Amino acid sequence: MRIYPEDIEEKLGFDLIRNHLIRFCQSNRGEQLAKKAKPTDKYEILTVWLNQAKEMIRLKGSSEDKVSFEFPDIDEFLVRVKVPGTFLDPEDFHELKRGVNTLTSWVTFFQKKGDEYPELLKISNHIEIDPNLAVHIDKTIDERGEVKDSASKDLADIRSKISKSEKAVRSAIQKVLKKAKEDEFTDEDSTLTVRDGRLVIPVKAEHKKRIQGFVHDESATGQTVYLEPGEVLDLNNQVRELKYAEKREVIRILVSLSDHVRANLKDLKNGASLLEKLDFIHAKALLADLIDGSIPTIEKSTSFILINAIHPLLFLSHKESKKPVIPLNLSLDQDKRILIISGPNAGGKSVALKTVGLLQYMIQAGLPVSVNEESRIGVFSSIFIDIGDTQSIEDDLSTYSSHLTSMNFFLQHTDKKSMFLIDEFGKGTEPQFGGAIAESVLNELNKKRAHGVVTTHYQNLKKIGDETPGLINGAMKYDLDALEPLFELEVGKPGSSFAFEIAGKIGLPNDIIEKARKKIGSSHVAYDQLLNQLEKEKAKYEKLIKKLEKDQSEINKARKDYEDLRSMLEDDKKRFIKEAKQEAKQILEHANKDVERVIREIKESKASKERTKAAREKLNKKKEHFEDRTQKKPSASLKVGDVVKMIGQDTTGTIQKIKGKQAEVLFGSMKSIVSTDKLQKANNTPQVSYQKKVKKLGIDLSSKMANFNHEISIRGMRAEEAINVVESFIDEALLVGADEVRIVHGKGHGVLREIVRNVTKGHPSIASVEDEHADRGGAGISVIKLQ
Repeated sequence: MRIYPEDIEEKLGFDLIRNHLIRFCQSNRGEQLAKKAKPTDKYEILTVWLNQAKEMIRLKGSSEDKVSFEFPDIDEFLVRVKVPGTFLDPEDFHELKRGVNTLTSWVTFFQKKGDEYPELLKISNHIEIDPNLAVHIDKTIDERGEVKDSASKDLADIRSKISKSEKAVRSAIQKVLKKAKEDEFTDEDSTLTVRDGRLVIPVKAEHKKRIQGFVHDESATGQTVYLEPGEVLDLNNQVRELKYAEKREVIRILVSLSDHVRANLKDLKNGASLLEKLDFIHAKALLADLIDGSIPTIEKSTSFILINAIHPLLFLSHKESKKPVIPLNLSLDQDKRILIISGPNAGGKSVALKTVGLLQYMIQAGLPVSVNEESRIGVFSSIFIDIGDTQSIEDDLSTYSSHLTSMNFFLQHTDKKSMFLIDEFGKGTEPQFGGAIAESVLNELNKKRAHGVVTTHYQNLKKIGDETPGLINGAMKYDLDALEPLFELEVGKPGSSFAFEIAGKIGLPNDIIEKARKKIGSSHVAYDQLLNQLEKEKAKYEKLIKKLEKDQSEINKARKDYEDLRSMLEDDKKRFIKEAKQEAKQILEHANKDVERVIREIKESKASKERTKAAREKLNKKKEHFEDRTQKKPSASLKVGDVVKMIGQDTTGTIQKIKGKQAEVLFGSMKSIVSTDKLQKANNTPQVSYQKKVKKLGIDLSSKMANFNHEISIRGMRAEEAINVVESFIDEALLVGADEVRIVHGKGHGVLREIVRNVTKGHPSIASVEDEHADRGGAGISVIKLQ
C-alpha cells in the first residue's frame, strides 16, 4: 500500500493513536506488534484483522466463559531453558506460571466456545498445553516466587533442621551476649547481628580476647569487633552445611521442573506466539473502549458511508474537559467521489478532513474506529495527503512550492483506488493563480476517478463543485445570528467564509468593511450574500419542519390513544350487554319459577288470607332483590384520588379532577372526561403482594433474591426479543421486591431505548423511568424505580 508523505502518521495524528495501542500492550512482543502496525490494502487480510478485534471486543463484553487477559512475556524463559541441564530461577517460574495459566484458560475456552470466535480460534494453531505443567509449577513455587517447603520431602526435612539449628544458635549466642553485657565487654544496647551469613555479637575491641571465638569484622572506627563465640561455631557450621544441602536440593528441584518445561518446549513456543498476538488484539479492544470505537462493515469498493464519525483524538481531548463533539456524517461513492468543503476559518473544515483521513488509516491498519457500527468503509490502495495545518502541535513551515510538489506527486500516482486529502487547496500564492491551478489539478484528479476531500475558500472551486459530475460541495454550518461556527458538515451546497460578518463582529470599523466590499466587486458580494440568505432560509425551514414533525407525532399519539380507548370501551360495552342479557334471562327464569310456586301454594291453601299475604311479601322481597341486581347506582360522593369505574364496566381509573358534574379520569395512560353520574367507586380490595403469591406457589424466593442481578443488557437484540427480555426482567424485579433496576440498551438510533419506554409506560408498579447520569452512561441506560 502506498502512502504520502512519509510523515503521514504525524500529520493525521496516527502516531498518538499508536502510542495508546502500545500502552495497552502488556508484553514486549505485543508492543513490537503495535509498533509495526501498518495499513494494508489487502481486503482478505484486513477482514481477518478486524474480525479478530471484533471478536475480542465481544468477548470482553461477555459475562460468560471468562478467560485470563494477562499476557506476560515467557519467550525469554523458553530461550534460557532450552539447553538440557540448565534451569530457571524460582522468580522466573513464577512469571512462567502466569503465562501457562493464561494459555491454559484460552485453550480451555477454545475447546468450549471456539466455534463462536472463529478468527481467534485460527491463531491458536490448536496448541496443547500439558495441564500437569501448571500443577507442577504451582506445587513447587509459591506466590512470592520461592521454592515451597513441600516441593520435596528432603527439602522439607532440611528446612526443618535449619530452623531448629538456627534456633539453637540464637539461644546459645543470646546467653553469651547477656554474659558479655554483665561483664561490660559490650554496650548495654547491643544486639545480635550477622556477618558472612553467621550470627555474631558486637564486642569492644579492648575485650575481644576476653571472649573465646572468631572475629569476622570490625566497625569503621575499629572500636568494635564482631565476634562469633566459640560456643556456637559448631552450631553455625551445621547451619551452613544445611544451607548448602538446601541449595543443592533446590537446584535439583528446579532442574526437574525445567526438564518438564523442556518437554513441552514446542507447545510453549507456540503458546508464546499466541500470547503476543492475543495481547495485541486485546490492546485493540482496549483502544475501542478508550475512543468509544467499533468495527464497521468493510467493503471491497472505494466508497464509504461514515455515520456519526468522530475524530478520536478530539474525542479524548473533549472528554477530559467534558465538551461535546459534533459527529461527522459523510458518504462518497462512484457518482460523488470528491467533496469540496468550504466555510469560515475555525469552522471545522480541517477537522472534518483529518477525521476522514485518520479513520481510513486506522481501519486499514486493522484498528477500531469511532463511528457508528452501521457505517460502511471501502479499501483504498493508496492514501495521499497535503495538510499544512497551523493548528497542529508543530508550526507548519510549508511553502507553496512544497504544495505544488505534493500536487505533482498526486497527479503522477493517483488512480481510481486512491484517496487524497488536501487542506486549504491552492493556498500559499496569489488567489487568482492559486485558484486556477487548484481547479486544473482537481479536474485532473476527478478524471482519474479518485476519491478525496479538499477544503478551500476559493469561489471557482465552489462553482465547479456544483457544475462538474463527480464533485460535490459541502459546507460547515454557521450560526448567522450569533456569528459562531456549529462544527457540523452539510453536504450538497458550498459555504460562505463570512469574512465581512466576522470582521464586523470583532469590531472592525464599518467604513473599512464597506470599502472592502466595493473592492472585491459586486458579483462576489452578491454570491456571498446569496449563500448567507440561503443559509438563513434553510435554518428557518428546518426549524419549521422539526416543529411540524413534533406536532404530527403528538397528533399521531393522541389519535392512537383515542383509538385504543374507543376500542376498549367498545369491547367493554359488548361484554356488558352480553352479561346483562344472560343475567336478565336468569332473572326471568327465576321470577317465573317463583310466581308459579306462589300460585301453587295459594291454590293448595285455598287462598287463605294469611298464606296469600305471606306469598305476596315473598314476591315483593324477590322483586327488591332483582332490582338491586339489575340497577347499579352511581356513587354519591366522589372525590379526587378515588379509584372508580364506569357503571356496567370493569376497567378502573383514578379521578384527577372534578368540575361540576364532569370528572377527569385517568384510565391507564389515557385521560377521559366522564359524567359523574356514570361513575361508581371500584372495589378497593387490597391486592395480594407478589411475595405472598409466590409463597403460596411454593417458589424459593430467598434463592431468587440472592441471585437476582439488578442490571441487564439488551444491546444487539431484535425488537421482539428485547420486549420479552424487558417484560420478564421487570416481573422478576417485582417478584424479589427490588426498588431500582437498570437496563443497558446503548444509544445508537434510540430504538431499544424507545422499546424500554413503551414496555414500562403505564405499568402500575413502576414509579419512574429515567436516563442514567451522563457520567455513568447517560441515554444509553434506563434507570427504573419500582413501587
